[in-house]
Amino acid sequence: MEHKEYKRIHPDARAAVLFVHGIVGTPNHFAEFVFRVPEGMSVHNLLLDGHGGSVQDFSHTSMQKWEEQVKNAVDELCTTHSKIYIVAHSMGTLFAIDRAIENEAVKGLFLLAVPLKIAPKPRMVSNLCKVYFDKIRPDDEVAQAAKRCYGIAQDKNPFHYFGWLPRYLELFAKARKTRKRIQELQTPCRAYQSARDELVSGASAKWLLKNETLSVVLLQNSGHYYYTPADFFFLKSEFDSFIVDAK
Repeated sequence: MEHKEYKRIHPDARAAVLFVHGIVGTPNHFAEFVFRVPEGMSVHNLLLDGHGGSVQDFSHTSMQKWEEQVKNAVDELCTTHSKIYIVAHSMGTLFAIDRAIENEAVKGLFLLAVPLKIAPKPRMVSNLCKVYFDKIRPDDEVAQAAKRCYGIAQDKNPFHYFGWLPRYLELFAKARKTRKRIQELQTPCRAYQSARDELVSGASAKWLLKNETLSVVLLQNSGHYYYTPADFFFLKSEFDSFIVDAK
């Protein structure tokens, strides 16, 4: 599966939508959302540095590079658009929150699985093993979803993954920093958390709710990557509403 950045820029458009995926993720995560953005709006579906390539590529990137990349993407869109809207998943939501706090051109956030508190569950390890060994049953929808959202090339050498530890330590540190900033967020924001999330703790929703301006919805039957058909239909309807408000 290819993992490519996608841009559709209309210099005369007033509004642009920036998509930001999560750690070891892919722009493909937003495939069902990107095409729902009207032609009259610009789109930038970002591929973060070190993603879309090898395990070693990911080891050699950094949180600082990702933060700068998202900031630069927003700044670039601001040169030709007056309103920026950010759609993000997991780690990408932390960058989206930063941009909304620091750049008044960001007018709205649509956030999935905000990891303000991270608590990996055993099923997260199980799914990672299934993806790693490429042993996924056709009827295992949760693992299949994890595989579709995985943006790093297969590598069966376990020693190559040692370089990933600093990236995940950076993620935990970033989550702690964002918890302290969440009260600063005044931009209209819709956050959708999953009750069966295998990575994000349920305490994340409690942190989000400390900011009374945020809209927080708990999806009772979905996980970090997998959404039940009913929940996914609901999310797409919510996204359509978000885009209508963004025009």
